[in-house]
Amino acid sequence: MRLSAWMIGAAALIAAGGGAKVAIAQEVGKASAVNPAATANLRTISIGASITHKERIKTTDKGSVQILFIDKTSMTVGPNSDLTIDEYVYDPNAGTGKLAARLGKGALRFVGGQISHTGDAEIKTASATIGIRGGVAMIGPGFVFAGYGSSTVTTQGGTVTLGAGEFTQTPGGGQPPSPPAPPPPNFVQNLIQSFQSAPGQSGGAGQGTASRGNVQRAEARATGSPNGSVAGSLTPQPPTPLPSINQVASNLNQTIQTSTQQTAVQQVETKDTSLFGFVGGLMTAWLTSASGSQSSNPSVGRYTGTAEIGVDGVRRRVQANFDGTVTHDQQGQYLPGSFNYQFGFLDPNEDPQGGYYDSSNFAAGPAIRKNGEIVSKIDDAPITNHDGVMVTMSRDMAQYYVSLYGMGSVTPCDCDYTKWGFWSSVSDQGPYKDFAHGFWVAGRPTTAGEVPLTGQATYAGHVAAAIQNDGSTYYAAGAFSNTVNFGTRTGQVSVTGLDGTNYAGQVSLAPGSTAFGGSLIGNVGSRNMALEGAFFRGVASPVGEMGGSVSINGPGYLGAGIFAAKMQ
Repeated sequence: MRLSAWMIGAAALIAAGGGAKVAIAQEVGKASAVNPAATANLRTISIGASITHKERIKTTDKGSVQILFIDKTSMTVGPNSDLTIDEYVYDPNAGTGKLAARLGKGALRFVGGQISHTGDAEIKTASATIGIRGGVAMIGPGFVFAGYGSSTVTTQGGTVTLGAGEFTQTPGGGQPPSPPAPPPPNFVQNLIQSFQSAPGQSGGAGQGTASRGNVQRAEARATGSPNGSVAGSLTPQPPTPLPSINQVASNLNQTIQTSTQQTAVQQVETKDTSLFGFVGGLMTAWLTSASGSQSSNPSVGRYTGTAEIGVDGVRRRVQANFDGTVTHDQQGQYLPGSFNYQFGFLDPNEDPQGGYYDSSNFAAGPAIRKNGEIVSKIDDAPITNHDGVMVTMSRDMAQYYVSLYGMGSVTPCDCDYTKWGFWSSVSDQGPYKDFAHGFWVAGRPTTAGEVPLTGQATYAGHVAAAIQNDGSTYYAAGAFSNTVNFGTRTGQVSVTGLDGTNYAGQVSLAPGSTAFGGSLIGNVGSRNMALEGAFFRGVASPVGEMGGSVSINGPGYLGAGIFAAKMQ
């Protein structure tokens, strides 16, 4: 059995203090704001008061309290609430620990600190168990709202995973949580208001002490940072730069071990979240000799196809299936006709081969079973020596890489549900070595009946593509726009700044379908672009987002990739 990081930290503390008496009521945090009447274990709380392990906090209809834990987690307990801290362990040196609490009644707002970034923060209510990972959540009687990060909500009837801005109801009585959806109108604003001090209340601060400067100095002392805030924010901080693809692949083993540990302690089955979409990129194939040397004249072609991404938020698993068809544009004698690649496993009987942090951050390596069988195939035949990776690209990460690698001046899609990323695969099949690389995009599917029959909407986002230009291979990005007339079933599409080329043309919406497609003409080098895509769900509309693949051709020039866009 592997010990989790917080268990190791706790064991070290116990060993270090083995000769001493156990301390009573260990402090886990302090009350950073209090409005009467709030009590802890029947004692009245005042600002700055210690909050201890196994503490029970109760508030009246005019009471509220904010707790700042030592790992910088902040928890605001609203009026008419009853909260018990069941477990709190934190190792500041390792930055790991565990927080478990029960909300008997009322509501709370949770702003994750260090512990939630390791996935060991859990809140129980009468109807659900909520696991919070790296984010902000609001929890109350019969509901959970994820402001940022991800929250896994489990009832006796099933499990759902919430991404940023998503809401679920937890009815109890053996019923599953409702599917993730936007919260009701004004729900979040009203809930936030309930956590704030009422007129005449100051959160426990003396008169005149809550000036802007005093508040900033107090928060700096509490958080250890000049810009720290105990209130938290629904706005995420920019992520650290994504490591290189090779780094991601080399770190998957540790991710796999962590995911396996988490899988071993899960007691509840979960429904998978599925995204559907497209892939596009380039494939290169070499003929290898018996000695292992490669042909000096590799075949290069473009591919497009479909993507399906499955997520199990409880077991922290992800599985991606990419199916593509290869177009033989240049010296195609070594290229296959099709591929079926799988990355990661949802199957709990197999090693995860990947990891899931939240809905915008996951990665997986090639799917290889415990018995050594490689799942992926080329031309429906087995392959050997499979390597590669698939990763998500958040908007901030994409902007970083667009700038770093000179992919053009473009703002990536600010999509709500639609995800996209990079992937690559290297494999052997007989005397051939095949290298596929490019991009994927996937979203929440809508239905044909939900596509409007009247009206107009404009979608804006980006295109990302792998390019082969006179023997040089590189990546490029451009801005994407599609003005859709639902009445005429057409869309006017423009792609600007993609490798120095602008494209424009019309697409047609397929009848009785969510799909569309068409051709665009470029203004440089007789280049043209074929485009196919589909509508995806957004927060505000069942056709609020879209994604698809692009295939580019011109003299001595070819490329393929994806686009993602959101209704404006």
